[in-house]
Amino acid sequence: MRTINYLPLQLTIMLVMASMVKVAGQPVTNNFYCYRELSQIKRMFSDTNHVSFQTRYVSTYNDATSDTIQYQYKVNGDRLLLESSDSANIIQNEQYNLSVNHAYHRAIVSRPGDIFKYVAQVRITDPSFKRSFVTGMVVTDTGSYRKLSYTFKPASPYRSYDIIYDRVTYRIQAIQYRVNMGGEGSTASSSKMPYYVTILFSNYQTGLFTDSAFSTDGYFIRKQGICNMVAPYTSYQIKNLLNQ
Repeated sequence: MRTINYLPLQLTIMLVMASMVKVAGQPVTNNFYCYRELSQIKRMFSDTNHVSFQTRYVSTYNDATSDTIQYQYKVNGDRLLLESSDSANIIQNEQYNLSVNHAYHRAIVSRPGDIFKYVAQVRITDPSFKRSFVTGMVVTDTGSYRKLSYTFKPASPYRSYDIIYDRVTYRIQAIQYRVNMGGEGSTASSSKMPYYVTILFSNYQTGLFTDSAFSTDGYFIRKQGICNMVAPYTSYQIKNLLNQ
């Protein structure tokens, strides 16, 4: 279940750091350089063997409330185990992508896909996202950190999106973005819009698990194209999207 709280000191520090990244250094707007940086960030997750890390996802709304979810990631190549504090898990291996919502006793099995979308939380690498919303990208350096920022069209619901990462290891330290589904006009204080998201990354480690973490055998079996949940999840409804 999601919890409601206010921004802790750690988040405030990260926001200040992001502001420092914004004003320091000379921004680079060359598209080739920006996309090369994004590729390096993605490669860190796919090329590092058995890397695990945690994130703290905080949405802060216009009405002065905030919503927090904790995530635990385990990644090896294109395989993923994502466990969240709101009872939703993702398991991906060479054959399947399985999404399980324990709160609603539901599961969806589909083909494996790009695991970076579960890190970015926004479809920034989707070509349709770029066509619909993005006008450009900017990279800014300061000290040991680098910030990759997206700029958006006026009609986009996204007003900003920044990735702050280590310029040597390419490990993401934080992601921040702003959403306003109602446009840029004034909003009532009771409205949720606009809202801000800050994702803090921590506890990067390697080699603490094996590929058994990506097995879906404990959740469902597939025979003759039909998927069925196994105990103790036999009461869960499963939706099969493998043929779509």
